[in-house]
Amino acid sequence: MESEKVCKEGIVRKLEGSKVWVEIVVSSACGGCAAKSLCNISEKKNEIVEAENLTGEEFAIGEAVQIQMQEAQAHRAVVIGYLLPFIVLIVGLFGCYALTHIEWLSVLVGIGLTAIYYVILKLMDKRLAQQFTLYVSKKSE
Repeated sequence: MESEKVCKEGIVRKLEGSKVWVEIVVSSACGGCAAKSLCNISEKKNEIVEAENLTGEEFAIGEAVQIQMQEAQAHRAVVIGYLLPFIVLIVGLFGCYALTHIEWLSVLVGIGLTAIYYVILKLMDKRLAQQFTLYVSKKSE
């Protein structure tokens, strides 16, 4: 898969068929990763992510591996996580202000619409997870 980009290295914690659960340390050092919005970045914490084993390689619990994502999926995640909510905020803010000329109401509408966007996103969590697949591969030395 030529279009894949390494996102993070981690440790295999669980194996089940073609699924591999990998523990990664998420930190602000993920800034260069195109898929950082999927990782729920905070300062530093351990996170277990589910990845697909497409190559059929054998993995062992405790083995160091790499987690990858297709670049197109990573770009789509950035649009869904950052660009669209920004557009919703701006449209709500300026749209309401154009109709009412009340600043505080415009701010509330903009923030409210953005909050509704994120609630809808959370409700679609399982459906979105099917569209964004992480892949696991052996760690290259």
